[in-house]
Parts: sequence; C-alpha cells; structure tokens
Amino acid sequence: MLSRIRMAIPSLPMPVPSTPPPPPADHETPHWLFRYIFSQDPKTIAKQYLLTGMAWALVAGTLSTLFRLQRG
Repeated sequence: MLSRIRMAIPSLPMPVPSTPPPPPADHETPHWLFRYIFSQDPKTIAKQYLLTGMAWALVAGTLSTLFRLQRG
C-alpha cells in the first residue's frame, strides 16, 4: 500500500542550469599555430591534408618544369 502512495506522488524536476559556467580566468587558449598543428578535429586534419597535397603538387610541378628546361 505504501509503495502505491509513493508512486502516486509526482517527483519534482531537477533544476537545469540555463548557461554553462564560464571558463576559469587563468586558462589561456593555445596559440593558433599549436592548435592547428596538434589538432584532433577531423575538419582541421582534412584541411592539413589538402594544403599538404597542394604544396607537394606545386613542388612536383616546379621540379618537372626544371627537368624539362634542362633537357630542352
């Protein structure tokens, strides 16, 4: 009988904070270069991969042009 009475009483909802707490004042964000190089974010890694591929394509194109100039 007591368990039926407990089930009939509605429980109060827990209060939910509306905003997250602010970060600590002594916390510094890392320099953008370190944040970019050591990132684990997939979007940042994709950008690194794209930029590295474009850089190597530029190096390969330059070397190819130099080889062709040397032969001709």
